[in-house]
Amino acid sequence: MSKSGIAALALGSLMMLTGSALADPPPGLLPKVTSGSPLLTNINKAFMITPEQALQWAIFKSQIGPTYTGSPGGNRWLNFIETTMQEFGAEDLFIQDLPYDFYTVNDWPNPETHVYGSGVEVEKLVSNGTPVPVVASYGMTSGATPANGITAPMVYCNATVSESGSISSGCPSSIAGKIAVFATQPYPAASPGSNPPYSYTSAILPNFTYTDYEYRSPGNWPYPMYTPVPPSVTTSYWYRWVWSQLNGFATSAMQGNAAAIVIVYDLAPAGAFGLIQRSVYSLTGTGGPGTVYQNVPTLCLDRVYGAKVIADAKAGATATLTLNPSTLGVNGFVPVQGQYVIGYLPGKYYGTPQDQQILLATHTDAMSLVEEDGSFGMLGILYYMSHIPQQQRPKTLVFWFDSRHFMPGAESAWSQYDYYLNNPQKLQPIVATMGMEHMGGRSTIETGMGGNDYVYSSANPQDGGVITSFIDVNNNNVWFIKTIAKAAQDNNWPRVLASSGNVAPGVNGGFQKQVLSPVNKGRSYTPQIPGIGLAGDWPGAWTQEYSQLTTEAGYPGFDPNYFVTQVGGLAEIAGSIMAQDNIQIILDLGWGQIASGLTCTLPSICTTAPLTGLLPDSSFITPTNAPTQRAQLVREYEVAFHSVERGQYARATDQLQTLEQHISDWVADPNQTGLIILINNQIAKLVAL
Repeated sequence: MSKSGIAALALGSLMMLTGSALADPPPGLLPKVTSGSPLLTNINKAFMITPEQALQWAIFKSQIGPTYTGSPGGNRWLNFIETTMQEFGAEDLFIQDLPYDFYTVNDWPNPETHVYGSGVEVEKLVSNGTPVPVVASYGMTSGATPANGITAPMVYCNATVSESGSISSGCPSSIAGKIAVFATQPYPAASPGSNPPYSYTSAILPNFTYTDYEYRSPGNWPYPMYTPVPPSVTTSYWYRWVWSQLNGFATSAMQGNAAAIVIVYDLAPAGAFGLIQRSVYSLTGTGGPGTVYQNVPTLCLDRVYGAKVIADAKAGATATLTLNPSTLGVNGFVPVQGQYVIGYLPGKYYGTPQDQQILLATHTDAMSLVEEDGSFGMLGILYYMSHIPQQQRPKTLVFWFDSRHFMPGAESAWSQYDYYLNNPQKLQPIVATMGMEHMGGRSTIETGMGGNDYVYSSANPQDGGVITSFIDVNNNNVWFIKTIAKAAQDNNWPRVLASSGNVAPGVNGGFQKQVLSPVNKGRSYTPQIPGIGLAGDWPGAWTQEYSQLTTEAGYPGFDPNYFVTQVGGLAEIAGSIMAQDNIQIILDLGWGQIASGLTCTLPSICTTAPLTGLLPDSSFITPTNAPTQRAQLVREYEVAFHSVERGQYARATDQLQTLEQHISDWVADPNQTGLIILINNQIAKLVAL
């Protein structure tokens, strides 16, 4: 469907708005649909945090190290957040206790704990009598060995990868009592025709390739879309592919009653060092209260130090594996109590039934600086907005510093602590959500012989020298896309890509991924709440325990100037939502549902089918006229939505009725009936205003 996506067709519709039949009335005759300070939608840099302040924040967070919930660093981090948000004007703080068993390996802050013979090792491996010089990392929640380790024969599990991207562990029938050794697998090979028009499946495209989008900042984006991205371009995709295999390997080993596990990551030594990922060593894999963990201590190696271990395992050699986590609990699990905090920057109507709220969220818990400094982003927005008088802030900002992301099983496994599930009435005033995570990081690549040098990209920020600011848009809403584009341009935000996910084609008519942003909380509730979520691309250096201000690629790993542009852009987006008085009808999810129903033609592009079903050309009454008629339907939809933005609801209703008439004339059932039902739903909402 070349150039037939909603965003591509939108340009034509906006150009047609200059015609006399569609021209807007003089500004003085338009309804007033915005209010509040002009500084909500045009950022005053004098009110912003400075790069110097951002750098001081980053230095502080780097000094406290990993901020896992309930850990010493995590508690100190949350204390900083609570104190700072109150200094910046947050009120009515709610604090939720989070008791759980924290798997604790005491390797921070000393990297020598990974080095054989250092005398302070907590993780080590001797393979066929030869010590492995450096152990990269361990399996989170994998358990513990005796102080002198586990000695057992190794067995090699010959894993394979399928066309769809699923990994088969390839373990022999008997691995009980042995050390199972796994090597991560390459990307699946291209398979033309498997998912037309693409050569990779819908499991690979959204996670490991560049895809289409709704908005993309200027700059160099050289690597082709829909092809898995190698680490020579950016480490983000390849590293995510590699470490995502850990959970499957662990499950196979647990099911086979292996004594321990070694996983050899196909990663550069510096890229693998300290790399930690959330994993749950239970047969259910879900985490949460009452989880029964299996003790299968796991060590991870890089491709250089792992090569000999693979050869030894294939030969059935014996190894001694040692993983000594904290002795304060059982197998490394220590009872702790963490917290999360919610606070409010009151708007004009705070505390009254007229109050509308925007929920901003991040997660506070992580192993490194950028994996998670979204709290700095939220504090930066709070700082800016606090300079605007309350009476000029039409909506309240809610700041949720959540701490459940790296608790075993993540947020969904600890839903009994979800503030809004426990207080559903508090969802009523929320008109939009915003999330942010992974901010300010520099991009890394693998280079050199065998790709074994792990370094920062030399590209300029706009060309990929910083990790891309991927923005999740829920749902495919024209107002959101325009607002993101304006915020990026106004604030010189150098590297931005926004996409709506698999519900609609992108600007080039192709598949667009849903950005991996779990802190865009609006997707978590029923009914969903519209919103956006920033997730700076990762992992690169950002899931490594020792990647603080200095990372394994060197100093500095954090770009404070880039971070400030992100804060400025996000503050402008929040301010635009705050200033738009008719934001509820503008962001109503029904508009995106109509757009999807008009533009989705292929299951490979809209893997989440529209409520009305796919609309290929064959579903038009006269298929040969479908391209022209579809383009006109999209233009009419855009024109009607533009009237809604302007508060011209009667005009929008007339335009939607024209759209309905043309759908009746051109589109066959069942799509015709489904689209008309959706449009009538929106008309009813407009009439009720």
